[in-house]
Amino acid sequence: MRFLLIFFILALSFGCSLTPKMAPKLNVPPKPLLSKEIYQLSYSTELDSARIKSVQLPAHPIEKNNTVRIVADKVAMTDTLKSYITQSLKNQGLSVTEKRGADYVLNVHQLDLSFGPDKTYLLNRPKASHPLYKLVTQQAPSYQCSNIIASVSMRLTHVASSDVVWFAKSSIDSASFQGTPLQFSYTKEQKLTNEHDVISFVVEQNSEQARIARAQEPVQLPEYKVEEAISGPEKSAGACTETEVSALTSAMHQKLTAILIDKINVL
Repeated sequence: MRFLLIFFILALSFGCSLTPKMAPKLNVPPKPLLSKEIYQLSYSTELDSARIKSVQLPAHPIEKNNTVRIVADKVAMTDTLKSYITQSLKNQGLSVTEKRGADYVLNVHQLDLSFGPDKTYLLNRPKASHPLYKLVTQQAPSYQCSNIIASVSMRLTHVASSDVVWFAKSSIDSASFQGTPLQFSYTKEQKLTNEHDVISFVVEQNSEQARIARAQEPVQLPEYKVEEAISGPEKSAGACTETEVSALTSAMHQKLTAILIDKINVL
């Protein structure tokens, strides 16, 4: 019995001596902290105020609560714009009616839209200089943007006498209407270019054969490679394309009509 026990211990020791020594498993190294910076750049153009002409004749003083009927049969007026004009007249203390017996008729006889020459937006120098500014100065120092000119003209006629007591016209271009610079953002961030290679190396080195080999000859983990990448520009403010500028036209007509109606002197 004692002989069998001694034999078992010797066999176990011999078996362990035949098991190859393996290096410990490798861990994926921690990734370095990566930076990310967002830069804002803007472009501006020359702006003009709305061009306004308003003339009111004294023959028939316009008084509060006088009734006004809106006529716009010669232009394509939306219900939204008509509601806006109605509210502007009410703000002046006038009463809007659909009846023909109104004191005055407001004729809207021009609601024009036309594309004018493109507007040139020039790059603005940022308050705090940054490396992207010089790069963008070389690559995109300016933008050419579509430009729409909106015009509105109307007149107010005294119904009883058929006298025109007030007439006005106004126009504005889309760049001046929005009155804001084009705003672009650029993102500069660091990215790992070999993360997959590092992970693959660790997985490969944690195989049984690789661990046996590493027990005799250690290996060096590859270092992460970091590169900087710049993305953008992404426009965050301002209308420039034909589609973007066209979307402003409804609001442009609303503003012009409000400006003109505000010129009516109501006693």
